Amino acid sequence: MNKIKYPLLAFFCVLLLGAGIGLDTWFKPHRDVKTAPVFDEFDVDDFTSEFLEDSKAAKNKYLADDGDSKIVTMSGTIQHITNNMLNETVITIQGKKEAGARFTLMDDQKEKAQSLKPGDKIKLTGVVSAGAEFDADLNRYLDAVLEQAYF
Repeated sequence: MNKIKYPLLAFFCVLLLGAGIGLDTWFKPHRDVKTAPVFDEFDVDDFTSEFLEDSKAAKNKYLADDGDSKIVTMSGTIQHITNNMLNETVITIQGKKEAGARFTLMDDQKEKAQSLKPGDKIKLTGVVSAGAEFDADLNRYLDAVLEQAYF
C-alpha cells in the first residue's frame, strides 16, 4: 500500500501546484495600454529606420518575450484604412521612406477612425508587435506592426 500511496500523493501535489500556476496565469490582469506610460514618441520614419539599420538592437529595445513590449507614439500620414479578418480597424501610416507602420485599433476607437481619410496627418499610440524590415524574397519593405492602438 505504501508503494502506491507516496507516489500518488506526490503526483497529486504536483498536479495542484501546476493547476495553481495555470490559474494564476489565466486570471492575471492584462496591461491597460491607455494608462501605461509611453516609452518614446517619434516620427514613423525614425522608428522604421531604427529597425532597418540595426534590427537586433531595435528588437531588444522595443520587443519583449513576455508580451509586455514597449508602448510608443508615432506620427505620420495615413496611407490606408482597412479592416482585418476580425473586423478590427487597421491604419497604415507612412512617412517619406518606403517602410511604414500598421496600427490595429482598439474596439473603442472605431468611432473616431470613421472621420479619418488617407492623406490626413495623425499621431497614434500602440504596443510594438513587429518592426519594419526588408524582405529580399518579395523585394519590398514590410511595415512595422503595432497592436492595441489608440489616438
